Amino acid sequence: MHKTLQPILDILDEGLRIYRRGFTSFALLAAIWLTPVAIGIGFAFAAGAFWGSDAIFLLILGGSLLALPLAIYLFAAISRATLAIQQDQRVQFSKVLTIAPTRLMGMGCYGVVFGIIVNILVSMVSAFVCCPLYLAFMFLMTGVMSGVSSGISVAFTALLGVLGVLFLILIYGLNLVINGAVYSSVIYGLQPFVLDNLSFGASVQRSIDLTFYRTRRNLLAFILASAIFGGIAVAVTTGVGILLPLPLFWALGDESLVAQGISASAWLLGLIVVLPPVPIWMTLLYQQNLSAREGYDLARQIAALDPVQTQ
Repeated sequence: MHKTLQPILDILDEGLRIYRRGFTSFALLAAIWLTPVAIGIGFAFAAGAFWGSDAIFLLILGGSLLALPLAIYLFAAISRATLAIQQDQRVQFSKVLTIAPTRLMGMGCYGVVFGIIVNILVSMVSAFVCCPLYLAFMFLMTGVMSGVSSGISVAFTALLGVLGVLFLILIYGLNLVINGAVYSSVIYGLQPFVLDNLSFGASVQRSIDLTFYRTRRNLLAFILASAIFGGIAVAVTTGVGILLPLPLFWALGDESLVAQGISASAWLLGLIVVLPPVPIWMTLLYQQNLSAREGYDLARQIAALDPVQTQ
C-alpha cells in the first residue's frame, strides 16, 4: 500500500508547490474563464428582470452548452501552464491559450462521451456503497420518530438522531468525493489532447491506455485529489464567499445591491482560487504514467550512467 500511496502523495505535494510558484498565472487563467461566465450570469438575471423567468431558463440553457468548451479550454490552458512552470519557464499566455478549434471540438466530444461512461460505471459501483448508508439513515430516522412518539428514553432518541446526522454527513461527503473523482478522471483522460501532438484517434487510444494503466493507483489518485479539492473548496468558499460578505449584509441589508455585488465577487474570487489544483495534479499524474509506460525514465537513467560503468 505504501508503494502505491507514496507516488500519489508526491504528486499532490508537487502540484501544490507548482501552484504556489505560479499562483498569479493560474489565477489569471481562471479569471479569464470566469469573466464570460460572470457576464453571462449577470446578463441572464438582467434579462429575467425584463422578460421573465422563461428568458432566464433559455439563457442558462445556452450558457450551460457554452460552459463545457470553456471549461475544457481552461483545463487545457492550466495543464500547459503546469508544464511551463515545472520546467522553470515563463508562462506565455498566447501559447497556453492557443488551441485549434477542431482540436477543441474533438476534446469536447471525447470528454462528453468519456464523462458519461465514467458516470455510468461510478453510479453502478457507488450504488452498492451508498444504498446501505441510505437504508441505515432511514432506519435511524425511523427510530428517532418512533422514540419521539412513543416516549422512549430521550438520551437514546438523541443518540439515534446524532448517528443519523453523522450518516447524512458521510453520505453527502461520499457523493462529493465521487463526483470530484469523476471530474478528475475526465481531466486526466483529456491530457493526450492537450499535451501531446497526436491525431484524434491516437489521442483517444493513449487516453484509454493510460486510464487503465495502473488502474488501482489512478483510482486512488482521483479519490484523494477529489477529497483534498473538496476540503479546499469548502474552506475557501465558506471563508471568502460567506464569512467575508456577511458583515456587509448586516450593515447594509439583504436587499443592498452593493452587498450582493461584493458577495458575488467574493464567490468568483473563491472559485478562481480553488479551480487550478485538480488540473495541475492530473497533468502530473499523466506525465508520471506516460513516462513509466513508455520507459522515458529508464532511458534517461541509462543515458545518465557513466559509460565506463556500463561496459
